[in-house]
Amino acid sequence: MFLKKELTKYITSHPNSKKMWNRSNNVLAGGVSHNIRNLNLPLIGAFPPFIQEGHGATVTDIDDIVYDDYWGAHYAMITGYSNPTIQKKVEQQLENTWHLGTVLEYQVLLAEKLIEDNTSLENIRFCTSGTEATMYATRLARAFTGKKKVAKAKFGWHGAADTLFYDVRAPLTGKETRGILDDKEAGVISIDINDQAVVEILKRHKNDLAAIIVEPVQGGGGGFSLELEFLQLLREETERHNILLIFDEIITGYRFCNSLYQNELGVYPDLTTMGKIIGGGFPIGAIGGRHDIVEQANPTLHDRVWIGGGTFSSYPLSMIAGLEMLNVLKTSSEQYNRINKLGTSLIMNLNQFFIEKQFSYLAVGHKSLVTLHSLSKVLDGSDPAEIVHFGDKKKEALTQLALLNRHITGMHGVGALSFAHTEKQLQYLQQVIETITPQISKEN
Repeated sequence: MFLKKELTKYITSHPNSKKMWNRSNNVLAGGVSHNIRNLNLPLIGAFPPFIQEGHGATVTDIDDIVYDDYWGAHYAMITGYSNPTIQKKVEQQLENTWHLGTVLEYQVLLAEKLIEDNTSLENIRFCTSGTEATMYATRLARAFTGKKKVAKAKFGWHGAADTLFYDVRAPLTGKETRGILDDKEAGVISIDINDQAVVEILKRHKNDLAAIIVEPVQGGGGGFSLELEFLQLLREETERHNILLIFDEIITGYRFCNSLYQNELGVYPDLTTMGKIIGGGFPIGAIGGRHDIVEQANPTLHDRVWIGGGTFSSYPLSMIAGLEMLNVLKTSSEQYNRINKLGTSLIMNLNQFFIEKQFSYLAVGHKSLVTLHSLSKVLDGSDPAEIVHFGDKKKEALTQLALLNRHITGMHGVGALSFAHTEKQLQYLQQVIETITPQISKEN
C-alpha cells in the first residue's frame, strides 16, 4: 500500500519535525501561522517538515534533510535563498539599526525605481503585506469613484482580509469564512475569467461598481492565466463605464521579466498592488498607479483616504533588500528567459505524460509558475471551475508527501522556479513526478 509505505518512511526519517509538530499544536491553532503551510499533510496523518535554512534552490529541515525547493518563500525568492548581494546590504544596515519608524531615504529610492520601471505607476504607497495592499487599493477605488461595489475573479486570491475573501475555493459559496459579511452585503461581485459575459456584468453594475481587481495569472487560485484578449476587454469596458481596473501583481510583478507583467502584456490598469519579490525576501506590500487616485492618501488633505499606518510600513530592511533585489534583476534577462523556458517545458512535458497515461493530474501555470492539480477524474478540458471542482485534497497531500520523501518541497504541487534552479534539478523533478503519479493513481 503506497500511502502506508510513504507515511512510514516520512515519519521515521523526520523525528525532530514530528516532535516540533506536536509542540506546535499545543501553542498554535492548527500548529501553523499560515493555513497552507501544513501542506494538507494532516489529512493523511502526516505533518510538515520544519525548515531551518535555505541556500540557492535548496532548503534544509531540522532533521538535516536537504530538499530541492520550489516554494521559494511564497514565490518571493526569485534569485534563490540567501542572495549574497542582498544579504550584504542587509548586514550593513543591521550595524546601524533594523527599525526606525520614520521616513527613510530608501523608501524614496525604491519608489523611484518602481516608477521608473513601470509605465502605469505614477505614485506609490508602501505597506507591509499583499493583503494590506489589495485592501487599500479597493478602499482607494471606492473613495475615488464614490461607488460601493468591487468585482473580482472567481478563484482569485487577494489575501484573507474582509474586503475580497470571497469565491476563492471550490465549491464557490461566496464568503470564505465565518466572521465576515455575505458577498452581497460586502458589495462583492465574482466573475468568470476569460468569459465575454463580463461585458454585460460591468454594464449592469456600472453605476455601483467602483473597480474590478484581477491577477493576470492566478496564484493561489490554481495557476490559471487570464487571456490577453480578456484583459484588453476589461480595460476597454472599465474605461467605458468609469470603473477602475486593478491588477494584483503581488505574484506576477517581476516574476517573468524585470518589471510588472502588465508591461509585457501592454495592458495598463489604474491601480496595481505589489509585494513578494519587490521586498527582496522581507515583508512588503505596495499600492501604485495613477497620481490622482493614489494622492488621495495624502495626509494633508482634509478628506484624505487612510492608507498604511502600520508600525512596519516602509520597514528599513524591506526597502533596502527590495532596492537591491531590483538592481540584481535589472541585469538578469538571461536568467528570466532560462527559467521561463524551463517552466514552460515542464508544464508541457508533464501534461503530455498525464494524457498518454490517462492519469488524473494536470499541470497548469505560466512560464516559471507551475501548479500541479491532483484530480479525482481525468479531465479533457481546461476549464478552471471544472479543474478546481474535481480537485482531490487527500491525493494532493499524498503527492506532496511522496515528493518530500524524494527530497522535493513546494506548494500547490510544485510552485515556482528561481534563478538558482538548474536544468538537472528540473529533470529530476519531472522524473520524480512521472515515477510517483502512476503509483498514486493506482492507490486511488
